[in-house]
Amino acid sequence: MNLPTQIKKENILRIGICTVRELEEKVRAFRTINLHSRRKRYIISREEIIDDSERIIVNKNEDIDYPKAMLLRRVKKENEYLKTFQPDEGIAIVSDMSNAAGIQVTMDLVTQIMNIGGGAYEAFIDRIDGFQGLDNLMSKAFFPKMVIVGYIPPEKIPSERRLYKVMANKDPYLRFVEILHTKIKSEPIIENMKQIVISADDKNGWKKFILDVIKEYTKSYNIEER
Repeated sequence: MNLPTQIKKENILRIGICTVRELEEKVRAFRTINLHSRRKRYIISREEIIDDSERIIVNKNEDIDYPKAMLLRRVKKENEYLKTFQPDEGIAIVSDMSNAAGIQVTMDLVTQIMNIGGGAYEAFIDRIDGFQGLDNLMSKAFFPKMVIVGYIPPEKIPSERRLYKVMANKDPYLRFVEILHTKIKSEPIIENMKQIVISADDKNGWKKFILDVIKEYTKSYNIEER
């Protein structure tokens, strides 16, 4: 299935689709990831995939394992798009709204993230107050690929740091990013976490932030980084 340019442009996070080449990369990475993470990653076809002779290669709702991915590489073009499903698609926003500062940061953050793809990803975005909420979220069938850390009240920082370590150990392949803001939140909460800084004096600050989020979300899994 070759998607029209407009659709590919709108689905900027590429949720629910991947090319044949990307599929091979994901399946290869998942084999290693699943040895180290409590949350198992897999990929399922959302369509019946056939070859040029009308032979069914992958049935709809069938798990695509490594041999099937290799077969698809032989009979399909590597840049051809396939409709897929994987449980680790989505973004979680960890940001507390119990005070005025938290409300301001969180609402700005949620609004910007929700606007990615023109609001098409609303069902794939969750906002929780802290890492305990993230743990609860990940106990479900679906879990996020990326976690954005916004505001955490000073009195909760020690406990949230401890919970973060627990979550990072449960799934070392979760992508954590902490947002800093030059006027509202200038100091990081979590050590050694990737940071994205928004400057209050830069009118394009949020735009650059969104571009960084998209880049981080869509990059391939690096199984060497754990």
